[in-house]
Amino acid sequence: MLAAPNPFSFILFGGSGHLAKIKIYPALYTLALKERMPEHYNIVGYARSEMDDAAFRDLVTEAVREDHKEVNEEKLSAFLEHVHYVSGQYDQQSDFERLAAKLNELENSWSDVARLAYFSVPPTVFAPISEHLCSGGVKREGIDMRVIVEKPVGHDLESFEVVRDQLTHSFEEEEVYLLDHYLGKEAVRNAYNLRFANPLLERLLKNTLIRHVEITAFEAAGIEQRAGYFEHAGTFRDMFQSHLLMIMALLTMRIHEEDDAMRDGRKDALQQIYLPPAANLDDVVLQGQYAKGGDAVGYLEEEGVAPNSRTNTYAALRLMSRISRWQGVPFYLRSGKRLAKKETRISLQLQEPYSVGKGATPNRLDIILQGEAGMRIHMQTRVGGVEPEFRPLILTDPLVCTGDCLPEHGLMLLEAIHGRKTWFLTLDEIRAAWRLIDPLQAHLDVPETPLFTYPAGSHGPAEADPWIERDGISWMYL
Repeated sequence: MLAAPNPFSFILFGGSGHLAKIKIYPALYTLALKERMPEHYNIVGYARSEMDDAAFRDLVTEAVREDHKEVNEEKLSAFLEHVHYVSGQYDQQSDFERLAAKLNELENSWSDVARLAYFSVPPTVFAPISEHLCSGGVKREGIDMRVIVEKPVGHDLESFEVVRDQLTHSFEEEEVYLLDHYLGKEAVRNAYNLRFANPLLERLLKNTLIRHVEITAFEAAGIEQRAGYFEHAGTFRDMFQSHLLMIMALLTMRIHEEDDAMRDGRKDALQQIYLPPAANLDDVVLQGQYAKGGDAVGYLEEEGVAPNSRTNTYAALRLMSRISRWQGVPFYLRSGKRLAKKETRISLQLQEPYSVGKGATPNRLDIILQGEAGMRIHMQTRVGGVEPEFRPLILTDPLVCTGDCLPEHGLMLLEAIHGRKTWFLTLDEIRAAWRLIDPLQAHLDVPETPLFTYPAGSHGPAEADPWIERDGISWMYL
C-alpha cells in the first residue's frame, strides 16, 4: 500500500478556503486514519485570515466531520496534533520568513524532510507566493521542494504562459506538480486501465466499429456559494479545459506499457484533438444557463451572481481526433450544473451495419466513472414469435474500488510525496488544452452567441437535442 515513507511538511496556501475544507483536509485525515502518514509530519495552513492554531484546528475538525459520517476520535485527535497555522499576506517576504522559521522549528531534528507547497489560491497570487517561497527561506538547500498547483492554471492560453513563466522562474520543472483531481479518481484512471488490461475492449475501440462517443459529466448541485470563482470561469472553462479533455485523451491515447510514457501519451492524444469543419461555431459548441426549477433558484438568483450574467452552467461540444483508429468518429462532450442527476460516464455507440428488426436499438458500451460506477453492455435478444422482434439485453457490473482505495486528493498527495508524476499534468498538456479551448471560449463570450436556459433538475437546454440530431444521432440520456 502506498504510504508516506519520510517526514514532510505540507503547506497549504489558501488554508481557510472552500477547496481546503471540502477536499484537502478530509483527504489528509483519511491518510492518517488509514495509517499512511509517517511518524513525523506537519500540516501547515497559510492564509490572510487571522487565527491561531486552536481556531484552525477547529476549522479542520469541522471540515472532517462534515465529510465523514463517522470519525475515529482517537485518530482525529492524533492527526490534529500535526496541524498548525500561519497567518500572512501573499506578497510580504517577512511573512514567509515567519513561515520558514515555524517550519524549521517544527522540523527540528528530522532528516530527509520534503516540503510540499499546495497552491489552493487564484493564479493571480502564484507569482508572489513562488517568489517569496524562495526569498523567504521556505525553499532552501538540503530539503526537497514540491509545488502542487490545482487547476485551472491560468484563465486562457495567454495567462497560462504567464503562470508557467512565473513557476519555472522560481522552481525547476520537475518540482512543479500540476494537479487535475479527476486524474486522481480511480474510476477515471480506469478509462485507460480497462483498455490496457482487456485486449477485447481495446480491439473494440476503433472507427470501424464505433459510431460516436459521448463523454458526460452531469452535476445535480449548483454553484454552492462559489460565485466568486464560477462567474469568472463558467462550466466550459471549469470542466472542459481539463477534466473532460483528459478523459478523452485517456480513451484515445495509444497504450503504453511503461508509466513513464503515460504523460507523453496523453499530451500526444490532446494534440490530435481538433474542431470538426463547420460553417459556424454554433454547430460545434452550445451553452446554457439554469433557471428556477422545483425548489432550486435560477443561476441569476444565486448569491454573488450578477443579474445580467451570461456565465454558462451547461455546455456541449463536438470534437474529432486525428489518431488513425479514431478518424471519422465524433466525440460529444457535455457537462452542466443543476441537472437531473450526478453522473460521469463514457458512452460508446456501435455502428449498425444492417437493420436488425423491430424493437432493436444500437449496441452500446457505458463506462460509468462517477455515480453508480460500473460498466454496462447494451445488446439485443429476440423476444420470440413468428416476426423478428427484439428487446434490450443489458449486462452490467459495478466498477467499485475494492483494493487500496483513497480519495483523489489523498492519492495524489501521496504520489507527490513519493515524487511520482505519472498522473500529474505536464505544461505541454495544459498548453494543448488551452489552444483548443480559447477560440471556443471567445465565441461563447460574444453577446450574440445564444445562451439557452433550462429548468434546474432537467437534462439541460431543450436546444441540445436538435443540435446533436443534425448529425443523425440522439443523446444517450442518463
